Amino acid sequence: MWNHIKFIQKLKSILPFGLKLLIIRILVVGQYIFYSIFPQRFEIGDNSKRKIYVLLSTDYSNLGDHAMTYAHIKMLKENFPEAEIIEILVSDTLKKIKYLQSIIGENDVLTLKGGGNIGLEYFREELYRRILIKKFTENKIILFPQTVYFPDTPKGNKEFKKTMSIFKDHPQFYTLIRDEISYEMVNKYLKERLFLTPDIALSLGNLNINKDRQGVTICLRDDKEGIYSREQKEMIMSSAKSYYKKLTITDTITNYSISIAQREKELYKIWNLFSASELIITDRLHGMIFAAITSTPCIVLGTYNHKLIGQYNWLKHLNYIKFTNYDSDKIISLIVELNDTHVVKYDGDIYRNYFSKIVDIIKE
Repeated sequence: MWNHIKFIQKLKSILPFGLKLLIIRILVVGQYIFYSIFPQRFEIGDNSKRKIYVLLSTDYSNLGDHAMTYAHIKMLKENFPEAEIIEILVSDTLKKIKYLQSIIGENDVLTLKGGGNIGLEYFREELYRRILIKKFTENKIILFPQTVYFPDTPKGNKEFKKTMSIFKDHPQFYTLIRDEISYEMVNKYLKERLFLTPDIALSLGNLNINKDRQGVTICLRDDKEGIYSREQKEMIMSSAKSYYKKLTITDTITNYSISIAQREKELYKIWNLFSASELIITDRLHGMIFAAITSTPCIVLGTYNHKLIGQYNWLKHLNYIKFTNYDSDKIISLIVELNDTHVVKYDGDIYRNYFSKIVDIIKE
């Protein structure tokens, strides 16, 4: 069967970085012009209700991003039952932006999906976000918790400053940053409406999925952010097999698209898997977060940027989440330690004040 997701991922991996950015920019500009002439309409409900829009929403194969969108919408629905929550998928952003401009009310709020895509690695989302901020200067915009990562190159520094300028110029733009390194970077440019807040998926609380736990689940990256060789991955699996009879390989990236209708089912599929595991070994940020919210012991392996370690710093108080860079002896030591650890269940209330700030901003 033709798998367009794998094809696109392969194509992206072989294109020179500068050429890839140029192609993305050309495509975004072309789409923006086309849909400015031929905008797509979308249904809204009660015209008398305040609207809270969820923009850049997940419609692709990343379960971590789906979890953030799921938690994002759940928070809004629970705290603003009187409002109409309208989700616009990232792939529909340019199609619907012109129509949104024509119908948006002065008290309506735009919320932008969080994650780790402020930078050049996910340049489409970066450009979409810039367009949205520049086109809706009369409305409050809240950027849900994000990581910022631009390469320390002339191009990276130029684009970072451009993003910061756009953020700063909007009179009602609220920036939520989910790690201290990103916060320090942004704080050099933004002095107001800037908040340090954990990944929104941590607001889901303890999922409390009761499962009989068996074996170890390995959840390692196999994409552009992965740093571990085949030999290193084999060592990790071999070490795990020495202590657990059952070994399961999974990923938070599927090889198929996930629709809004499928989102909850697919999320609970991986949450059930984690809840049925005795141990998780992962270098995925949301692999770590899924382990945390399912109260599953987890060895977290370091990556090349500050995305993962930034979120680990919010979780390091949990006695069942342990971080290490690649070290075969240390990994074995942690397997033994976690196999003997009495897990103190995850309690999301520790972050309540951080997430309530988002609610307060919308209410202001």
